[in-house]
Amino acid sequence: MMELTQHGTDMFRKGFAGDIFNSSVYMKRSFPELDVNFMSCIGRDVVSEQLLDILAQEELGSRFIEYDEKRIMGTYMVQTDEQGERSFLYWRNDSAASQLMHNLSANVEEKLREAQLIFFSGITLAILNDHDRAQLLHMLRRLRNQGVNIAFDPNYRPILWESEKIAINAIGQGFQVANILLPGIADFQLFELSQPDQIVKFLRSCGFDELVIKHGAKSILGYSKDWQCEVDVLRNSHVLDTTAAGDAFAGVYLGARIAGLDIKSAIERAAIIGKEVTNHPGAIVPKDKFAQFLKDSLID
Repeated sequence: MMELTQHGTDMFRKGFAGDIFNSSVYMKRSFPELDVNFMSCIGRDVVSEQLLDILAQEELGSRFIEYDEKRIMGTYMVQTDEQGERSFLYWRNDSAASQLMHNLSANVEEKLREAQLIFFSGITLAILNDHDRAQLLHMLRRLRNQGVNIAFDPNYRPILWESEKIAINAIGQGFQVANILLPGIADFQLFELSQPDQIVKFLRSCGFDELVIKHGAKSILGYSKDWQCEVDVLRNSHVLDTTAAGDAFAGVYLGARIAGLDIKSAIERAAIIGKEVTNHPGAIVPKDKFAQFLKDSLID
């Protein structure tokens, strides 16, 4: 989506953001050797063309970008309080992205079979209608059955869902389709679960291979089928903006796993970068500042 961030009383700065887009940017920046493609549907308008320029600047592939001739990109406006927490105002109903499944190229599923990993979120599901959501989930299930790793972050946002019942059903299916799960503990309020052991028991019935639970400011928990770990989170004493910290964590974690790091090492690296993102306004840290952070932190 196009992001409008408030600067002063009457001024706004334009950018681009969205959970999967943010994760894609941070994955590619942190692991430039990976071939990272962003998949969505955009319009033929000037703003959509600018997004393509941003993808090129971030070295993200656009071969899975689809087009809707009648719709434009969604937009949201952001305001940030003194604690760095944000509030959002959305204009995204009937956006081009919500029509992704209607505009899929004929051979897209065949191309996706070549992927090592596909990452989607609860927001991906929330913006689709019932039919298109089911179509996407069926496609992802087929791809997983054919050996593609499917990663899922529920990223539950109540405002995006018509009802809790619909959200529970759709997110529950997301848990079952994916073999790599990246939820936050707050996501499970929807399922009336609050303790990690309850959540792990619930998700084991879905058949995950790999699970990472972001336990707020306390720690991050990692699980495989027969192993687990806990990584303490170093709290940031001066949080400027919490936006995209979780998205950055997901992108870096998945990139690290593809690059060969074990679960614990991948969590540690992702947590460091997620924390750094909270030191900067907006979803995407300026590229030069992020590169300097990686250099100074000896993260490569």
